Amino acid sequence: MTIMPFSAKLAVAAFALVAAASVAAQEACKMTQVAKALSLADMYKMASERAKAWKPDAKLASMSTTTLGLLKPDGTAASWHLIFVSESAKSMVSIDTANGYFTCYANAGGGGRIPDLAPDFFRDGAALYAIAKQQGEALLAQGYGVMIGTAAAPSNRHATWNINYHKEGAKDGGLLVIVDANTGKLEKAIR
Repeated sequence: MTIMPFSAKLAVAAFALVAAASVAAQEACKMTQVAKALSLADMYKMASERAKAWKPDAKLASMSTTTLGLLKPDGTAASWHLIFVSESAKSMVSIDTANGYFTCYANAGGGGRIPDLAPDFFRDGAALYAIAKQQGEALLAQGYGVMIGTAAAPSNRHATWNINYHKEGAKDGGLLVIVDANTGKLEKAIR
């Protein structure tokens, strides 16, 4: 009898989890190619249209850039990750851009604490980058990039854009900039 080492058992278990997750996810829109990096506003518009086509009651639960495509000074990013939830279907859809493709996959479950976003919430990525630059110019000079993501306060779901600084292979920049997601006004910078 052959005894499988722990690391091999762990690898088999991880593969089984990934396989199970991919079986549970269902394509919610046709994968399409994206010719260029999308602005925050354009990404939200495209994703919202696809989410509403998936389930008419779909509501944004979160939106962020990823390390595959940080926010640029013009407000665009090559990689976005959005989650919309449908209360009626008790499910969520993840909508992503990465490596030049736009994808949508639905899963059962909720989207966590949903920020209290106004219908016309702040979607100016260039203005968010300008705030990130103003607050973290030294980090940008050291080669850090800008990541943004929505958040919801635990007590009242107050919606914010959280700005972080990322550098491949380094610790985060040690600075969190919080901006009101409905007005675009700087709330605070935490070091």
